[in-house]
Amino acid sequence: MKSFFYYLPILALIFILSPTSAIAQKSNKYKVVINHEEQYSIWPANKKNSKGWQETKILGTQAQCLDYIEEVWTDMRPLSIRNMDLPNDTEYNVVINHEEQYSIWPVKKALPKNLKPTKMNGTLNSCMKYIKRTWTDMRPLSVRKEIEKG
Repeated sequence: MKSFFYYLPILALIFILSPTSAIAQKSNKYKVVINHEEQYSIWPANKKNSKGWQETKILGTQAQCLDYIEEVWTDMRPLSIRNMDLPNDTEYNVVINHEEQYSIWPVKKALPKNLKPTKMNGTLNSCMKYIKRTWTDMRPLSVRKEIEKG
């Protein structure tokens, strides 16, 4: 039992400094990226952009990047859908891709192969509220897994 208490502070320090800890997530540097459909995401600042994603020149902690996205991404539908000028009463699905990134898609439009519907559908506002409650990380799944590996 004595050895457990001897190693406890060391284990606590490792946990606090690990890349997945809350402290690390608040201090690590991230960048805001955007794709051709004006969909936003955040990635580690030192990670090369994947094909189709461009930097916005916004750098900061994860929280700062999320705050920026919250401010500027006021309509979470892809640009191609926004340009359709759909009626205000259009029903939407909340959709998700293989990277666990969310978007909003009209129920009556065929879904692209890279998107799957979630169980949430409704008005644009209700879908956006759902996404803001659910998608609190905004990092692609592959990035989250890479960071967890360390």
